Amino acid sequence: MPELSNIQTYEKLNGNDIKPSVQKFAKVLERIGIWNSDLKEQFESLKWTEEDNGFVYLSNSDFGFYKTNFSEIKVRPLLMAWTPAIDKTFKNNWISCDLLIETETIRNFENGNYKELTFELIKKLVKEMAKEFSETGIYFTDEAQDGEDFDGIRTIDQNKLWNFDYALIPKKLKELYGENPKNYNINETDNWIESWNSDNWNEKIKVRTHNNGYK
Repeated sequence: MPELSNIQTYEKLNGNDIKPSVQKFAKVLERIGIWNSDLKEQFESLKWTEEDNGFVYLSNSDFGFYKTNFSEIKVRPLLMAWTPAIDKTFKNNWISCDLLIETETIRNFENGNYKELTFELIKKLVKEMAKEFSETGIYFTDEAQDGEDFDGIRTIDQNKLWNFDYALIPKKLKELYGENPKNYNINETDNWIESWNSDNWNEKIKVRTHNNGYK
């Protein structure tokens, strides 16, 4: 299975009602240009299915890869349920909404840097997610970082909180995140903290981030 990078965000549920979050995620998929009849049918059939061990699975949540309006690079939607049965740090039921990308399409494995124009693609996709979701940040991660941001929020672990390559973080979480590590650039706007790990983006890309369009 190819390595996957991930744009991910998390939302607390009211009980086990996934419908509001699913509807918001569907709006994101519509705006980025991948919504279609197959996805519509699959989203409408999503169900909260709890196993005997307390783990929850969202049935019919295995979606395909699709091109967005922004690039030839394909993304795959993913929805996952998170419950206190996973571990004691979960006090409520949560859902994660993700956009998966095959890492080889966006990253140069010879030097570890992301390919040209990847930063702009990630920013556009994250911005569309931020129009619907703001309970946690919206994080762009590799496989090793996957889920670390959410663990950091629940456990107030500074090392995990900053374990992403790019993120939009709501200003309401500024105190939680505290001072940024030296290798993370920061651009604050009225409502968001935009941050990226400068070790993985080349200088030409970093300069372009000052005109970001976030409010």
